[in-house]
Amino acid sequence: MIAMTPTSYQKTARIIASVLFVLLGFWILHGFLVAMAWAFLIAIATWPFYSWARLKLPRKTPSWVSSLLFTLLVGALLFGPLIYGVFKAGQEAIVLGQFIAHAQREGAPAPEWLQHIPFIGNWLTIRWNSNLATPEAASKTLAHIDSAFLFRWGKTIGFQVIHRMEVLAFTLLTLFFLYRDGRILGKKSLCLIRKLLGTSGERYALHLVSVIRGTVNGLILVSLGEGILLGIAYAIVGLPDPVTLGGITGILAMIPFAAPPVFCTAALFLIAQGMIIQAIGIVIFGFSVLFIADHFIRPVLIGGAVNLPFYWVLLGTLGGLSTFGLLGLFAGPTIIAALLVAWKDFVDTP
Repeated sequence: MIAMTPTSYQKTARIIASVLFVLLGFWILHGFLVAMAWAFLIAIATWPFYSWARLKLPRKTPSWVSSLLFTLLVGALLFGPLIYGVFKAGQEAIVLGQFIAHAQREGAPAPEWLQHIPFIGNWLTIRWNSNLATPEAASKTLAHIDSAFLFRWGKTIGFQVIHRMEVLAFTLLTLFFLYRDGRILGKKSLCLIRKLLGTSGERYALHLVSVIRGTVNGLILVSLGEGILLGIAYAIVGLPDPVTLGGITGILAMIPFAAPPVFCTAALFLIAQGMIIQAIGIVIFGFSVLFIADHFIRPVLIGGAVNLPFYWVLLGTLGGLSTFGLLGLFAGPTIIAALLVAWKDFVDTP
């Protein structure tokens, strides 16, 4: 055996201790890792806007003031849709409760437009009337939906909303410190990567930042644009509550193949109302917007320098979603794009 010198022994012990402390830190912070990951993603994606906004402030403005203002701005953009969604869900819950009470008391025959839905309209009308048309049938069908059931359902939804708001609150808290100390943290991180991986590791890290920024912008901004365009289309054809429908479409547009069911269902509703031309227009316009966004705009924004094709964006998004949940929508394409960059660099380097 080769005897260890004290110096090599100390280096080995230091490495082992460092690994143990890192693992211990992850174990202690595991409950906050999701919020921290969201904060890092938001900070990287919005850093150019934050730097631009800080330059517009007076020169003597403390860094914590600009960090707090921008954090509050991001918080308003994040909390706003959540509060609106909770408000709309509460309204719909009240309407649902009134409908259930009315159906059990007087019955609820199928609406006339239901039978005009192509292919399945008659079947839906028959099923509706057999289960809800009379008070007896409605009471039997809705027997399990009582006040206790609605209370449990509301309680579960409430806990989920509170949990999401807690994650969002810790995300904003972390985001404030990232804005305030981001420059120093970035320099120290690059210094650590340079020591561990050399100049190539530093190059990969800088490119990974641009990939993360492109991924967030490609998913959020493009989906926001899709939601706005389709929301305007919903309003033009006269669909009820186009703002909510546009918001749902924009949110689901971040997930591949999740937005078409929204505007296709809207088209069926229009057909049932006798508005066939408007229904065809909504379907054609919706698929056209998604095709252009998913095949041209989003791959360019996400792929960046590697020109990530739609196929890899699709696999990265779906794989990330199934592996990491909602966070995987951004982590998946980022990891795939970084992997392709490393592969291209390895192949092209002699």
